[in-house]
Amino acid sequence: MSLLIRVFFLAAIGWLLYRAYIRWQTGNSRSGTPPEPLQTVARCAGCGAYLPVQTLSPIGRCGACEQNKP
Repeated sequence: MSLLIRVFFLAAIGWLLYRAYIRWQTGNSRSGTPPEPLQTVARCAGCGAYLPVQTLSPIGRCGACEQNKP
């Protein structure tokens, strides 16, 4: 019985060391690349699609709505 407890104890320690190593490796790979900045989106006044603000015209319309002006 004592041998079985030792085996489980050593297995638990090995598993914890393995998990710590995996977290350390994934933490190192993520720190090199900065996260992408979020883009502000707005709704097109013509069709209602949500697009990045930089792609809308000054009056708030997308390119397709600007070409098909009524």
